[in-house]
Amino acid sequence: MTTTHADHPQNGRHPGTVADDARDARDTRDVRDACDTRDAREPQPAKDQRDRRRRPGRPRSEAAERAILDAVLELLGQGVPYRSLSMEQVAASAGVGKATVYRRWQNKEALVVDAVTTLWTECPTPDLTDGEPTRNLLVEYLENMADLMHSDRAGLVFASVMATAMTNPELVRRYQQVAIEPRRDQMRAILRHGIAAGELRADLDIELTVRMLAGPVVLTMKTEYLREPLPENFVPNLVDSLLQGAAAR
Repeated sequence: MTTTHADHPQNGRHPGTVADDARDARDTRDVRDACDTRDAREPQPAKDQRDRRRRPGRPRSEAAERAILDAVLELLGQGVPYRSLSMEQVAASAGVGKATVYRRWQNKEALVVDAVTTLWTECPTPDLTDGEPTRNLLVEYLENMADLMHSDRAGLVFASVMATAMTNPELVRRYQQVAIEPRRDQMRAILRHGIAAGELRADLDIELTVRMLAGPVVLTMKTEYLREPLPENFVPNLVDSLLQGAAAR
């Protein structure tokens, strides 16, 4: 994995000086107070308590973490390549001290993976209890997936991570675990639901079918429709064509 000199802890310590720690404590409080005014009314802890909170393992500020994760997605969504992204950039964009980032994430790869995880939770889970035909469930799911990937943030994050496939396969593997496989699990659930309902063949190859459905959507979006929606009939026609061979007989 290609990293910058600034991304590595030095001499067994996380980067940061006493001044960084002071700024970290101040910036973390600023971010938290902006999101939760209740915290601003709470009395400040004694100095020895503040010193203990600065050490690794202290209770996390959810507001600061959210700001850091959003900063990662914003930078990648603006087109900053993964290789060029630095922990210092993220800290500056999030408005926190550099030490705040290193306390929570050991390296850039772990930070990016966590950020991507929050992004892809936006894809809604299909409702398998409303009696909708499998065909409709698949169309709705794939169209939702396409809409999410067409957003600047999601699409550019995907492109940035995939561009590292040759030089950083471990990042792509982890991205697949946290971002791609959960989405595939949703399609697998729809297909199993269709088999149980008698709409699909009992011997259907679920893994192959998942790839046959998702692959054309992703490839077409990334090679032909980079800045515009897929044609209105693209997903329905894709699903109908595949289901002609997958339908129960």
